[in-house]
Amino acid sequence: MKKIIFVISLLTVIGCNHQKGTSESKTKEAGYSYEIDLTKSIDDKIPVDLKYKGALTDTTTFYLPQIIPGIYDATNFGKYVSNLKAFDAKGNELNVIHDSENSWKIIGTNVLQRLTYQVDDGWEEFDFNDVRPYRSAESSFNKDMYIISTPAVFGYFKGHKEEAFNISVKKPTSFYGATSLPVLLRSDSIDQYQIDSYKRLVDNPLFYSSADTAKIHLPNIDIEVACYSSDNAEISKNIAAYIKPLLENQTTYLGGTLPMNKYTFMLYHNVNPEESGFSDGLEHATSTVVLMYLPNDMEFIKNTIYHTVSHEFFHTVMPIGLHSEIIANYDFNNPEYSKHLWLYEGMTEYFTIHMPIKHGLSSLDEFIGVIEGKVTEMKKYNNQLPFVELSKNPIKYQDQYMNVYFKGPLLNLCLDIKLRELSEGKYGVQEMVQDLIEEYGVERPFKDDELFDEIVRISGYGELREFFDKYIKSNDTIPLSAELEKVGLILNWEKERIEMVKSLSNSQKELRKYWINQ
Repeated sequence: MKKIIFVISLLTVIGCNHQKGTSESKTKEAGYSYEIDLTKSIDDKIPVDLKYKGALTDTTTFYLPQIIPGIYDATNFGKYVSNLKAFDAKGNELNVIHDSENSWKIIGTNVLQRLTYQVDDGWEEFDFNDVRPYRSAESSFNKDMYIISTPAVFGYFKGHKEEAFNISVKKPTSFYGATSLPVLLRSDSIDQYQIDSYKRLVDNPLFYSSADTAKIHLPNIDIEVACYSSDNAEISKNIAAYIKPLLENQTTYLGGTLPMNKYTFMLYHNVNPEESGFSDGLEHATSTVVLMYLPNDMEFIKNTIYHTVSHEFFHTVMPIGLHSEIIANYDFNNPEYSKHLWLYEGMTEYFTIHMPIKHGLSSLDEFIGVIEGKVTEMKKYNNQLPFVELSKNPIKYQDQYMNVYFKGPLLNLCLDIKLRELSEGKYGVQEMVQDLIEEYGVERPFKDDELFDEIVRISGYGELREFFDKYIKSNDTIPLSAELEKVGLILNWEKERIEMVKSLSNSQKELRKYWINQ
């Protein structure tokens, strides 16, 4: 049977986590002390115990998120919680009102000491049944493997998201916990972590199974690859060896410096007996969860996850290293959305397809084929919808959202060629993003309404203002034909095909070389 690969790459969750030295113990006293016990999981539910130290009003609300950044649909993590109870210091039960799917009003919380509840998982096996996006944001529990989505397990009290969280995980002695959470303790039966706020906790999933791990050491970052395969095959070392050159080239492409020194890939492989499959990845600040439904064929696995891993790792730049105040101050139960999906997803996907040709890892024919594929897919969507409008209202335009992966990179391709032309080859979107990161960065988000003006100021090219106004803020037809022609490529919109000019002019030769090194 012909091999068919479907790859869904999802957006970064929280872009404002700056975690240097994540294995170091923290000294901040925790307001929240959570304990979960994987050894007492029953019917795919795990018990959760929260002890809280802090000042609450007489009546307050306990929340799990309705939605988290990067998930452009109401996930409603509270639906996985059952049997929530609250207690005072003497063990007396307090009155709890489950007033919405994601919230519990607790009466007498000025004496609250403890909460208990059970959490169910979101899916059992990653396969073609009930195929939907965002499963990589949900938990999955079974006796051999636990993917713990932190927003689906851990909640917070209203007005108390900035306090520290201690997380204690009781586990089978054969299990290893992969995560980028800062480690307080590791032992055979229990692991302990601490993180300094809720927004950072929900951006750090945990992955527990029998140890199948490998390490990748790059100049300024240590990367762990942790895997679980449903047939118990050990695959981490093969995958790590395969993706290491990719990550090395990506790091070079990004300027050699990343906004973290630790990164974790958590890969779950559910074996598909057929010669087909797909993968689904969700990026976090210092980790990525990748779900794979694939045959037990290492070459198939490698080929399928290549794009997923590449796209998600590029999110270390956007929006991790570069993001809006809207992302930095995200409201989990009443969110506002940034207008800059053209950057977070569109530029990330452009980097994903541009890096291989720029670094000589793919041929010009292969690169042209990728562009043609983006054109084909883009035409299936409403391209009269301004990109800013889509970005600000992603739930309203759910049926249009995937165009961020098609029109988005093509917009940035046009921007890259335009910048190379204006600068006589010296400046493109790589340099533009690096300049923006130097100006802003992990701990200094930009103002959402000011980014376009800031790019014009920092780059020094006033001509970009018209580009942003026409093609990102408004709905003018993307100038792909005109920009490709500048590098000797002729696009036939109707046939969705690109032909190479046989006799390039000197200007086309030079601009193409600056753009893709060919």
